[in-house]
Amino acid sequence: MDTPRVDRELPPMLTADEASDLLRVRRPQVYALARDGIIPSVRVGRAVRFSRARLEQWIADGGAGLAEAQE
Repeated sequence: MDTPRVDRELPPMLTADEASDLLRVRRPQVYALARDGIIPSVRVGRAVRFSRARLEQWIADGGAGLAEAQE
C-alpha cells in the first residue's frame, strides 16, 4: 500500500483507494464492506464512490455494523 493520503484534503466523493486510505484498510476490504452494506457507498455507473462526510460520520459513530460483520 502506498503512503496514506489522508494528511492532505480529500475531495467530497472518494474513490476506493482514497476510502481505503481514510479507513486504513486495503482496497478489497473497502469493496467488501460496501458490498455488505457496512459502509455507505454509491454507484456511479460501474464505479463505486464513497462520501467523505458519510464515512467520517460512520467512523465517529464507532463503525456501526462492523463488529457484527466480523462475527
